[in-house]
Amino acid sequence: MHRFTVDYSKDRPDPRVLLNRGLFVDGLPRLIPLCRLAGHKPVVDGYDSTHDDDRARWVACDRCGIRPKPQGCLDPDHWDLGQPYTGPFLPAPPADLSPTLVRQLARKGMKPRTVHSPLPGPWPEHPTSGIGAQVIIGRSMSLGADFKIGSPGSEQVLAAHIGLGPLGAVYVHTENHGRWIQRRLNPRGYNSRETGISIYHGALWWDIWARRDEHRASDPRWMHGNVKIDPRHYFLGKHTATREQHGPAVPGRVFMPDGTSYEVTLKLERWTRGRLRGRKTTTWEVGWSSEAGIPIRNHAWKGNEVFGSGVTVSASSVENGQWQQEACARIAIQCAKDRTRYGYRPPVPEEQGSAR
Repeated sequence: MHRFTVDYSKDRPDPRVLLNRGLFVDGLPRLIPLCRLAGHKPVVDGYDSTHDDDRARWVACDRCGIRPKPQGCLDPDHWDLGQPYTGPFLPAPPADLSPTLVRQLARKGMKPRTVHSPLPGPWPEHPTSGIGAQVIIGRSMSLGADFKIGSPGSEQVLAAHIGLGPLGAVYVHTENHGRWIQRRLNPRGYNSRETGISIYHGALWWDIWARRDEHRASDPRWMHGNVKIDPRHYFLGKHTATREQHGPAVPGRVFMPDGTSYEVTLKLERWTRGRLRGRKTTTWEVGWSSEAGIPIRNHAWKGNEVFGSGVTVSASSVENGQWQQEACARIAIQCAKDRTRYGYRPPVPEEQGSAR
Protein backbone atom coordinates (compact mmCIF):
# COMPACT_ATOMS: atom_id res chain seq x y z
CA MET A 1 0.00 0.00 0.00
CA HIS A 2 1.30 3.42 -0.95
CA ARG A 3 0.14 6.75 0.48
CA PHE A 4 1.01 10.24 -0.68
CA THR A 5 -0.31 13.81 -0.64
CA VAL A 6 -0.22 16.69 -3.13
CA ASP A 7 -0.22 20.38 -2.20
CA TYR A 8 -2.31 22.02 -4.94
CA SER A 9 -1.90 25.50 -3.42
CA LYS A 10 1.61 25.67 -4.88
CA ASP A 11 0.20 25.73 -8.41
CA ARG A 12 -2.44 28.38 -7.65
CA PRO A 13 -1.67 30.27 -4.44
CA ASP A 14 -4.60 32.16 -2.91
CA PRO A 15 -4.42 33.92 0.48
CA ARG A 16 -8.11 33.14 1.02
CA VAL A 17 -7.47 29.40 0.80
CA LEU A 18 -6.03 27.95 4.00
CA LEU A 19 -5.63 24.40 2.69
CA ASN A 20 -5.83 22.78 -0.75
CA ARG A 21 -4.41 19.30 -0.53
CA GLY A 22 -4.96 15.96 -2.25
CA LEU A 23 -4.77 12.68 -0.35
CA PHE A 24 -4.27 9.38 -2.17
CA VAL A 25 -3.94 5.76 -1.10
CA ASP A 26 -2.94 3.17 -3.71
CA GLY A 27 -2.62 -0.60 -3.47
CA LEU A 28 -5.67 -1.21 -1.27
CA PRO A 29 -7.07 -4.76 -1.48
CA ARG A 30 -10.36 -4.98 -3.39
CA LEU A 31 -13.36 -5.64 -1.13
CA ILE A 32 -14.92 -8.57 -2.99
CA PRO A 33 -16.07 -10.97 -0.26
CA LEU A 34 -18.67 -12.77 -2.40
CA CYS A 35 -16.18 -13.43 -5.20
CA ARG A 36 -13.57 -14.62 -2.70
CA LEU A 37 -16.07 -17.08 -1.21
CA ALA A 38 -18.01 -18.26 -4.28
CA GLY A 39 -15.55 -17.46 -7.06
CA HIS A 40 -15.88 -14.98 -9.89
CA LYS A 41 -18.91 -14.82 -12.18
CA PRO A 42 -17.48 -14.57 -15.73
CA VAL A 43 -19.54 -12.76 -18.36
CA VAL A 44 -18.80 -11.40 -21.81
CA ASP A 45 -17.88 -7.72 -21.72
CA GLY A 46 -16.89 -5.32 -24.50
CA TYR A 47 -18.46 -2.76 -26.81
CA ASP A 48 -20.25 -2.24 -30.12
CA SER A 49 -19.48 0.98 -32.02
CA THR A 50 -22.44 2.91 -33.45
CA HIS A 51 -20.30 4.70 -36.05
CA ASP A 52 -18.37 1.84 -37.64
CA ASP A 53 -17.90 -1.92 -37.50
CA ASP A 54 -15.47 -1.79 -34.59
CA ARG A 55 -16.51 -4.43 -32.04
CA ALA A 56 -14.69 -6.16 -29.21
CA ARG A 57 -15.39 -8.85 -26.63
CA TRP A 58 -13.50 -9.96 -23.54
CA VAL A 59 -14.24 -11.56 -20.18
CA ALA A 60 -14.93 -9.83 -16.87
CA CYS A 61 -16.50 -10.72 -13.56
CA ASP A 62 -20.12 -9.57 -13.44
CA ARG A 63 -19.89 -8.82 -9.73
CA CYS A 64 -16.57 -7.08 -9.19
CA GLY A 65 -15.61 -6.14 -12.77
CA ILE A 66 -12.14 -7.70 -12.49
CA ARG A 67 -10.78 -9.05 -15.77
CA PRO A 68 -8.60 -12.14 -16.08
CA LYS A 69 -5.06 -11.76 -17.35
CA PRO A 70 -5.07 -11.87 -20.30
CA GLN A 71 -8.67 -10.68 -20.59
CA GLY A 72 -9.26 -12.61 -23.81
CA CYS A 73 -10.26 -11.61 -27.33
CA LEU A 74 -13.53 -13.33 -28.18
CA ASP A 75 -15.36 -13.44 -31.50
CA PRO A 76 -18.18 -10.80 -31.45
CA ASP A 77 -20.21 -12.93 -33.88
CA HIS A 78 -20.40 -15.77 -31.37
CA TRP A 79 -20.58 -13.95 -28.04
CA ASP A 80 -23.18 -11.36 -26.97
CA LEU A 81 -22.59 -8.63 -24.41
CA GLY A 82 -23.63 -9.73 -20.93
CA GLN A 83 -23.78 -13.40 -21.89
CA PRO A 84 -22.33 -15.79 -19.27
CA TYR A 85 -18.92 -16.99 -20.41
CA THR A 86 -18.84 -20.78 -20.45
CA GLY A 87 -15.67 -21.26 -22.48
CA PRO A 88 -12.27 -22.45 -21.29
CA PHE A 89 -9.60 -20.43 -19.49
CA LEU A 90 -5.89 -20.55 -20.13
CA PRO A 91 -3.77 -22.11 -17.39
CA ALA A 92 -1.56 -19.89 -15.32
CA PRO A 93 1.36 -18.61 -17.42
CA PRO A 94 4.91 -19.41 -16.37
CA ALA A 95 6.69 -16.93 -14.17
CA ASP A 96 8.06 -13.88 -15.94
CA LEU A 97 11.73 -13.88 -16.79
CA SER A 98 13.91 -11.79 -14.52
CA PRO A 99 15.07 -8.42 -15.87
CA THR A 100 18.68 -9.65 -15.72
CA LEU A 101 17.92 -12.66 -17.93
CA VAL A 102 15.99 -10.47 -20.39
CA ARG A 103 19.01 -8.16 -20.73
CA GLN A 104 21.36 -11.11 -21.22
CA LEU A 105 19.14 -12.51 -23.99
CA ALA A 106 18.94 -9.08 -25.60
CA ARG A 107 22.75 -8.87 -25.82
CA LYS A 108 22.65 -12.08 -27.86
CA GLY A 109 19.91 -10.74 -30.10
CA MET A 110 17.25 -12.97 -28.57
CA LYS A 111 13.84 -11.74 -27.47
CA PRO A 112 11.43 -13.79 -25.32
CA ARG A 113 8.40 -14.85 -27.35
CA THR A 114 5.02 -13.57 -26.21
CA VAL A 115 2.13 -15.96 -26.64
CA HIS A 116 -1.14 -14.36 -27.74
CA SER A 117 -4.36 -16.28 -27.29
CA PRO A 118 -8.03 -15.36 -27.76
CA LEU A 119 -8.87 -17.21 -24.54
CA PRO A 120 -8.92 -15.46 -21.17
CA GLY A 121 -6.30 -16.30 -18.61
CA PRO A 122 -6.45 -16.84 -14.83
CA TRP A 123 -8.01 -14.35 -12.42
CA PRO A 124 -5.64 -12.07 -10.48
CA GLU A 125 -4.95 -13.48 -7.05
CA HIS A 126 -4.56 -10.19 -5.18
CA PRO A 127 -6.48 -7.41 -6.97
CA THR A 128 -5.92 -3.93 -5.60
CA SER A 129 -7.26 -0.45 -6.19
CA GLY A 130 -6.99 3.07 -4.82
CA ILE A 131 -8.98 5.96 -3.38
CA GLY A 132 -8.35 9.68 -3.45
CA ALA A 133 -9.65 12.91 -1.98
CA GLN A 134 -9.10 16.64 -2.20
CA VAL A 135 -9.82 18.93 0.74
CA ILE A 136 -10.15 22.70 0.37
CA ILE A 137 -10.49 24.95 3.42
CA GLY A 138 -11.29 28.52 2.49
CA ARG A 139 -12.63 30.02 -0.71
CA SER A 140 -14.08 27.48 -3.14
CA MET A 141 -15.60 28.02 -6.57
CA SER A 142 -18.44 25.55 -5.95
CA LEU A 143 -21.65 25.60 -3.95
CA GLY A 144 -23.59 22.34 -4.15
CA ALA A 145 -23.18 18.57 -4.10
CA ASP A 146 -23.11 15.74 -6.62
CA PHE A 147 -22.08 12.14 -7.11
CA LYS A 148 -20.96 10.19 -10.18
CA ILE A 149 -21.35 6.60 -11.31
CA GLY A 150 -18.62 5.83 -13.80
CA SER A 151 -18.79 3.92 -17.05
CA PRO A 152 -17.00 0.64 -17.89
CA GLY A 153 -14.06 2.71 -19.15
CA SER A 154 -13.89 5.20 -16.27
CA GLU A 155 -10.69 5.44 -14.27
CA GLN A 156 -12.75 6.77 -11.34
CA VAL A 157 -15.66 4.40 -10.77
CA LEU A 158 -17.36 6.36 -7.98
CA ALA A 159 -16.91 10.05 -7.21
CA ALA A 160 -18.65 12.63 -5.04
CA HIS A 161 -18.24 16.28 -4.17
CA ILE A 162 -19.61 18.76 -1.62
CA GLY A 163 -18.94 22.47 -2.12
CA LEU A 164 -19.59 25.05 0.59
CA GLY A 165 -18.55 28.20 -1.26
CA PRO A 166 -16.41 30.43 1.00
CA LEU A 167 -15.95 27.64 3.57
CA GLY A 168 -14.32 25.12 1.22
CA ALA A 169 -15.04 21.86 -0.57
CA VAL A 170 -14.38 18.11 -0.40
CA TYR A 171 -13.89 15.77 -3.38
CA VAL A 172 -13.58 11.98 -3.09
CA HIS A 173 -13.23 9.20 -5.67
CA THR A 174 -12.46 5.51 -6.00
CA GLU A 175 -10.56 3.80 -8.79
CA ASN A 176 -11.94 0.26 -8.96
CA HIS A 177 -13.78 0.05 -5.67
CA GLY A 178 -17.50 0.02 -6.40
CA ARG A 179 -17.43 -1.83 -9.71
CA TRP A 180 -20.40 -3.94 -8.56
CA ILE A 181 -22.52 -0.77 -8.25
CA GLN A 182 -21.30 0.51 -11.62
CA ARG A 183 -22.10 -2.76 -13.36
CA ARG A 184 -25.60 -2.79 -11.88
CA LEU A 185 -26.47 0.85 -12.69
CA ASN A 186 -24.33 1.85 -15.70
CA PRO A 187 -23.00 -1.30 -17.39
CA ARG A 188 -22.95 -0.13 -21.03
CA GLY A 189 -21.39 2.65 -23.02
CA TYR A 190 -18.70 5.14 -22.07
CA ASN A 191 -20.80 7.94 -20.55
CA SER A 192 -20.55 8.43 -16.80
CA ARG A 193 -23.75 9.40 -15.04
CA GLU A 194 -24.01 12.13 -12.43
CA THR A 195 -26.68 13.46 -10.10
CA GLY A 196 -26.39 16.68 -8.16
CA ILE A 197 -27.41 20.27 -7.51
CA SER A 198 -25.40 23.49 -7.58
CA ILE A 199 -25.96 27.22 -7.19
CA TYR A 200 -24.23 29.79 -9.37
CA HIS A 201 -25.13 32.86 -11.43
CA GLY A 202 -28.22 33.37 -9.29
CA ALA A 203 -29.81 30.06 -10.29
CA LEU A 204 -30.32 26.57 -8.91
CA TRP A 205 -29.01 23.99 -11.38
CA TRP A 206 -29.69 20.26 -11.28
CA ASP A 207 -28.60 17.05 -12.99
CA ILE A 208 -30.49 13.79 -12.46
CA TRP A 209 -28.79 10.70 -13.88
CA ALA A 210 -27.41 12.90 -16.66
CA ARG A 211 -24.54 12.05 -18.97
CA ARG A 212 -21.45 13.76 -17.72
CA ASP A 213 -20.23 16.66 -19.89
CA GLU A 214 -22.82 15.89 -22.57
CA HIS A 215 -26.27 17.32 -23.33
CA ARG A 216 -28.59 15.98 -26.00
CA ALA A 217 -31.66 17.57 -27.52
CA SER A 218 -33.59 14.40 -26.72
CA ASP A 219 -32.82 14.61 -22.98
CA PRO A 220 -35.99 15.14 -20.90
CA ARG A 221 -36.47 18.37 -19.00
CA TRP A 222 -36.17 16.67 -15.62
CA MET A 223 -32.69 15.35 -16.44
CA HIS A 224 -30.96 18.73 -16.25
CA GLY A 225 -32.07 22.32 -16.03
CA ASN A 226 -32.12 25.41 -13.84
CA VAL A 227 -34.46 27.86 -12.15
CA LYS A 228 -33.67 31.42 -11.11
CA ILE A 229 -33.56 31.96 -7.35
CA ASP A 230 -32.17 35.52 -7.30
CA PRO A 231 -35.15 37.81 -6.47
CA ARG A 232 -33.59 40.61 -8.53
CA HIS A 233 -34.29 38.56 -11.64
CA TYR A 234 -38.02 38.84 -11.03
CA PHE A 235 -38.12 42.48 -9.84
CA LEU A 236 -35.46 44.08 -12.07
CA GLY A 237 -35.27 41.68 -15.01
CA LYS A 238 -32.45 39.52 -16.28
CA HIS A 239 -28.84 40.64 -16.25
CA THR A 240 -27.55 41.79 -19.63
CA ALA A 241 -24.18 42.83 -21.04
CA THR A 242 -23.72 44.73 -24.29
CA ARG A 243 -20.55 45.91 -25.97
CA GLU A 244 -19.82 48.51 -28.58
CA GLN A 245 -16.53 48.81 -30.41
CA HIS A 246 -15.08 52.31 -30.13
CA GLY A 247 -13.11 53.09 -33.26
CA PRO A 248 -10.93 50.80 -35.37
CA ALA A 249 -8.21 48.47 -34.10
CA VAL A 250 -4.87 50.22 -33.54
CA PRO A 251 -1.30 48.92 -33.15
CA GLY A 252 0.61 49.08 -29.89
CA ARG A 253 3.84 47.92 -28.31
CA VAL A 254 4.21 46.24 -24.92
CA PHE A 255 7.49 46.82 -23.06
CA MET A 256 8.37 44.12 -20.54
CA PRO A 257 10.64 44.73 -17.51
CA ASP A 258 13.39 42.54 -19.00
CA GLY A 259 13.86 45.01 -21.87
CA THR A 260 11.99 43.05 -24.54
CA SER A 261 9.04 44.51 -26.43
CA TYR A 262 6.20 42.95 -28.41
CA GLU A 263 3.85 44.27 -31.05
CA VAL A 264 0.16 43.95 -30.26
CA THR A 265 -3.15 44.96 -31.79
CA LEU A 266 -5.57 46.86 -29.54
CA LYS A 267 -9.34 47.09 -29.87
CA LEU A 268 -11.25 49.46 -27.55
CA GLU A 269 -14.76 48.40 -26.51
CA ARG A 270 -17.40 49.99 -24.30
CA TRP A 271 -19.24 47.49 -22.11
CA THR A 272 -22.58 48.22 -20.45
CA ARG A 273 -23.77 45.79 -17.82
CA GLY A 274 -26.85 45.68 -15.65
CA ARG A 275 -30.40 44.48 -15.35
CA LEU A 276 -33.21 45.54 -17.63
CA ARG A 277 -34.57 47.85 -14.93
CA GLY A 278 -32.20 49.66 -12.64
CA ARG A 279 -28.71 51.12 -12.71
CA LYS A 280 -26.17 50.16 -15.35
CA THR A 281 -22.38 50.13 -15.10
CA THR A 282 -20.11 51.13 -17.95
CA THR A 283 -16.51 50.01 -18.35
CA TRP A 284 -13.89 50.46 -21.05
CA GLU A 285 -12.13 47.26 -21.99
CA VAL A 286 -9.34 46.66 -24.47
CA GLY A 287 -9.08 43.36 -26.27
CA TRP A 288 -5.53 42.72 -27.42
CA SER A 289 -3.86 40.14 -29.62
CA SER A 290 -0.27 39.38 -30.50
CA GLU A 291 0.58 37.49 -33.66
CA ALA A 292 3.97 36.35 -32.33
CA GLY A 293 2.78 35.97 -28.73
CA ILE A 294 4.31 37.12 -25.46
CA PRO A 295 6.25 34.36 -23.62
CA ILE A 296 5.00 33.76 -20.08
CA ARG A 297 6.16 30.19 -19.29
CA ASN A 298 8.53 27.40 -20.27
CA HIS A 299 6.41 24.46 -21.32
CA ALA A 300 6.78 21.88 -24.06
CA TRP A 301 3.21 21.05 -25.05
CA LYS A 302 1.17 23.86 -23.51
CA GLY A 303 3.20 26.44 -25.37
CA ASN A 304 5.28 29.29 -24.02
CA GLU A 305 3.32 32.28 -25.27
CA VAL A 306 0.02 34.03 -24.63
CA PHE A 307 -1.50 35.39 -27.84
CA GLY A 308 -4.20 37.66 -26.48
CA SER A 309 -6.67 38.51 -23.77
CA GLY A 310 -8.32 41.64 -22.42
CA VAL A 311 -7.60 44.43 -19.93
CA THR A 312 -9.68 47.25 -18.44
CA VAL A 313 -8.67 50.91 -18.80
CA SER A 314 -9.99 54.00 -17.04
CA ALA A 315 -12.59 56.34 -18.51
CA SER A 316 -10.20 59.31 -18.12
CA SER A 317 -7.62 57.64 -20.37
CA VAL A 318 -10.29 57.27 -23.04
CA GLU A 319 -11.33 60.91 -22.70
CA ASN A 320 -7.80 62.29 -23.09
CA GLY A 321 -6.73 59.80 -25.77
CA GLN A 322 -4.15 57.93 -23.67
CA TRP A 323 -5.93 54.57 -23.48
CA GLN A 324 -3.37 52.83 -25.73
CA GLN A 325 -0.51 53.61 -23.33
CA GLU A 326 -2.53 52.50 -20.30
CA ALA A 327 -3.61 49.31 -22.06
CA CYS A 328 -0.02 48.39 -22.99
CA ALA A 329 1.12 49.04 -19.42
CA ARG A 330 -1.64 46.83 -18.02
CA ILE A 331 -0.81 44.08 -20.51
CA ALA A 332 2.81 44.19 -19.33
CA ILE A 333 1.67 43.89 -15.70
CA GLN A 334 -0.65 41.01 -16.59
CA CYS A 335 2.11 39.11 -18.40
CA ALA A 336 4.62 39.81 -15.60
CA LYS A 337 2.21 38.29 -13.06
CA ASP A 338 1.76 35.25 -15.29
CA ARG A 339 5.52 34.85 -15.57
CA THR A 340 5.79 34.88 -11.78
CA ARG A 341 2.97 32.37 -11.47
CA TYR A 342 4.50 29.93 -13.97
CA GLY A 343 8.11 30.44 -12.91
CA TYR A 344 9.16 31.76 -16.31
CA ARG A 345 12.88 31.68 -17.11
CA PRO A 346 13.97 33.95 -19.97
CA PRO A 347 16.34 32.50 -22.58
CA VAL A 348 20.07 33.12 -22.24
CA PRO A 349 21.33 36.14 -24.24
CA GLU A 350 22.78 34.11 -27.10
CA GLU A 351 19.42 32.34 -27.58
CA GLN A 352 17.26 35.39 -27.04
CA GLY A 353 18.30 37.30 -30.15
CA SER A 354 16.96 40.73 -30.88
CA ALA A 355 13.91 42.02 -29.05
CA ARG A 356 10.71 41.91 -30.99
